[in-house]
Amino acid sequence: MTTSTTTPPTMTAVVQQGYGSTDVLRVERISTPEPAEGQVLVRVHAAGLDRGVWHIMAGLPYIVRPMFGMTSPRQPVLGVDVAGVVVSLGADVTDLAVGDAVFGTADGSFAEYAVADAGKLARIPAGIGFDEAAAIPVSGLTALEAVREHGLVEPGHRVLVIGASGGVGGYAVQIAAALGAEVVGVASAAKADFVRSLGAVRCLDYATSDVTALPERYDVVIDINGRL
Repeated sequence: MTTSTTTPPTMTAVVQQGYGSTDVLRVERISTPEPAEGQVLVRVHAAGLDRGVWHIMAGLPYIVRPMFGMTSPRQPVLGVDVAGVVVSLGADVTDLAVGDAVFGTADGSFAEYAVADAGKLARIPAGIGFDEAAAIPVSGLTALEAVREHGLVEPGHRVLVIGASGGVGGYAVQIAAALGAEVVGVASAAKADFVRSLGAVRCLDYATSDVTALPERYDVVIDINGRL
């Protein structure tokens, strides 16, 4: 049984036709999706844009194509990060209710409505708006996994974050610092103050510092290029 408010039969969405530059994107009217068991329908208020969205749009590197579709994406609507309001519940959804303001991940978030697995959403904390919440999910979860699950960062650890001013790197600095680690960031000189404001004790300029040649030793090194 599905619980819902009234939703229109069609919606506006950013639809991707093949892989390539932004020329493959079209704004179209398509059918509004319906949530299946364990899913909810979200009225999208904000959708995040990160580098992963570009990879899916471009189909590059080619390794992404077996995962998303060889000649064109199996999910034609772009976008993953989402923040909005639950308007419909699929069967067996008990942790969320119609009217909840939520954020998380949903395939096809660049649309008026998006279907998401209920387990991939959380209620938006008080004091955080939709725009801020939509910027968190993919980058924030990636950073959390790197710091807590793989890095096993603990209080007193010395942590080096390479790429500390970007989306994932910025969250990694904050999470590691919150866990009680001493964090050193690597970024451009122009971003040094920003990186320190996130909780890093200092910031190294990648243009003038070879981090592989420094005498310091770290318990955990998080490289946002994908190496831990």
